[in-house]
Amino acid sequence: MKKNLSAAVFLLAASANAFAQTSAKDSLRVVNLQEVQVVSTRATSKTPVAYSNISQKEIQKQNFGLDLPFLLTATPSVLTTSDAGSGVGYTSIRVRGTDATRINITANGIPMNDAESHSIFWVNTPDLASSLEDMQIQRGAGTSTNGAGAFGASINLRTAGIPSKAYAEVSGSYGSFNTHKETVRVGSGLLGNHWAFDTRISNIQSDGYRDRATSDLKSYFLQGGYYGENTTLKLIAFGGKEKTYHAWDGISREQLETDRTYNPNGAIKDDNLNKGNIIGFYDDQTDNYEQTNYQLIFNHLFSPEWHLNIALHYTDGFGYYQEYKNGRTLEEYGLKPFYLPENTEAQTKTNLVRQKLVDSGFGGGVFSVDYKDEKLSASLGGGLNHYSNDHYGKVIWVKNYTEPLNPDHEYYRNNGSKTDGNIYAKATAPMLPLRSRRKNLPATTIPTGSSTSFPVRRKCWITNWDILSATAVSQPV
Repeated sequence: MKKNLSAAVFLLAASANAFAQTSAKDSLRVVNLQEVQVVSTRATSKTPVAYSNISQKEIQKQNFGLDLPFLLTATPSVLTTSDAGSGVGYTSIRVRGTDATRINITANGIPMNDAESHSIFWVNTPDLASSLEDMQIQRGAGTSTNGAGAFGASINLRTAGIPSKAYAEVSGSYGSFNTHKETVRVGSGLLGNHWAFDTRISNIQSDGYRDRATSDLKSYFLQGGYYGENTTLKLIAFGGKEKTYHAWDGISREQLETDRTYNPNGAIKDDNLNKGNIIGFYDDQTDNYEQTNYQLIFNHLFSPEWHLNIALHYTDGFGYYQEYKNGRTLEEYGLKPFYLPENTEAQTKTNLVRQKLVDSGFGGGVFSVDYKDEKLSASLGGGLNHYSNDHYGKVIWVKNYTEPLNPDHEYYRNNGSKTDGNIYAKATAPMLPLRSRRKNLPATTIPTGSSTSFPVRRKCWITNWDILSATAVSQPV
């Protein structure tokens, strides 16, 4: 909690001194200024990358509480999985066969991947889709960007702009497996031609398709912005709190035929050696995590061609998962053997409940300077980030244990720390015109494996897109 408060105070203090005041003419200026965000990491029709854009309208058509991966299932080469079987809770995505550790994910150009595993846990940002303006998924290596390497794909999220008119909205949905979502959104509209504020709170719950695979997700999204003639400054805070029952483990092919919904997680056995019969399931076999993301985003238009974007960010996370373990060796947890009254032999194994906890912080900054006119599009950008995560474990209960059990006893503790930086420069420009020796060559459209195509004509300007198009055409979607 102290880290959350400190981060908020720091970002608010920075926002008070980050720009000189200018005056906004009307709400159209607000819309235009918000649209210039996150241009340097996005693909365009001239970029040699297979990509798909998903608009806010398309997102809302299928936004009934499912995690973000399931909102991308209609795009080419995407495969999604759900531990609970309902699309809510722990979900994952693969693009062209590569998992999330090789997929770069950014929100407003800010890295979202976990700095240690390079993966992403969508369960920590439930209903973020309700606060998105649009998404872009780039299949393949993708364009230069911030954060983890994008060998398989890049997913670029842009949060929704603040509407220029005040509004209030309440929505809800209900579906299979007792899955339901409730969302409340309120916006102030443009105040005094300069200020605007927006907020959302959401609740998502599901019983899951698999046995006991419940999900209880809470989330919020807050943003406030100043809009000048050519300058915007936005402070965004969004986060979530999740409690999900473990459904991580799979089952055999034979069990799929006879009991498809069986969930082995949380099984309790009637002996201390992990060889007995299952007599029940542990009620609190759960994953519990709370994450808050802060973003301070500064945009300035120097001219119709030149644009500057600077963003500071901090992500605070804390949580644990709790599980019942059968027949564990006490020495592994730093616990002493014990004696039962009816047995003179020391007990070195027994059943217990353990917690594995993490307490992480990830902060830094990214920037980009962009130039664009009719012939040239260029960007210079980069970022510097630091990550620290404490990992530790506790034992909170031991079956029949006769020795003192210290609730603060830790059987392991370690820290992961990482500082990384990146810088990139890229440009797209026309080359010399080429003339074909053959006259009256008809225009031909060549599919590129995405929703875009380009004409090949008798006389054309050769761009970066044209040079690399032969490779793009041969790639699978």
